[in-house]
Amino acid sequence: MRGPDGRAITVLRKVLIRVLAVAAMLAAVVIAFRADLADPVTLKEFVVAFGTLAPVIWALLYLVAVFIPYATTVMTVAAGLAFGTLWGAVLTFCITIFASLLPFTVSRRLGRKWVEAKVGNRKARKYADLINRHAFLVFFYLRLLPTLPYELQNHIAGVTRITYKQFMLASLLGNGPVLFIMALLGDSLSAPGTPRFWIAASLYLAVLIAPLILRLARKRLGHTVFFEGLEP
Repeated sequence: MRGPDGRAITVLRKVLIRVLAVAAMLAAVVIAFRADLADPVTLKEFVVAFGTLAPVIWALLYLVAVFIPYATTVMTVAAGLAFGTLWGAVLTFCITIFASLLPFTVSRRLGRKWVEAKVGNRKARKYADLINRHAFLVFFYLRLLPTLPYELQNHIAGVTRITYKQFMLASLLGNGPVLFIMALLGDSLSAPGTPRFWIAASLYLAVLIAPLILRLARKRLGHTVFFEGLEP
């Protein structure tokens, strides 16, 4: 049983963590106003100008990007361009697991009506129902193949029955391949037209059209190859 001093330390620790989290978000918002989250080349130049602090600045920007549709795609491409394929992919993989918990938690707190207003009633209900029925497997599929923008996945998952553990595990297992391909694409932008560029572009195109191929395969075979409704 903890005494008054122990409880005070626990409360102080929680307050400190929240203060630091708010400070990080405020810093991220300020930096985001100065950066261009729509152009990976401009974003790369902005980040690398901070020298050894470049990864930290990039991570802070990512905290804002997880709330903006398609912004994390630009961020990942910019990471490959700024830090190279390997380190760009590793940096993105490490930060995205935790950054995605922000919109997930916000949606869980604010509720389904808020998410439907943000995402759209029809889309939110469609994917929320799918995740409620199959939880981990559907969310793993969404992470692996970008049928739905990454940022919207986080919001919709927040109003489903998927647990934090399932959310984290599906993200850990599903994020890697796509993040590596996007980082490779970003890295290859420094030498457009080279074989490496065309390989990266082809791999990313394959990821984008894979859900459509699964849809066609299901229709051709006459039965469900994967979960009904997961095609774009």
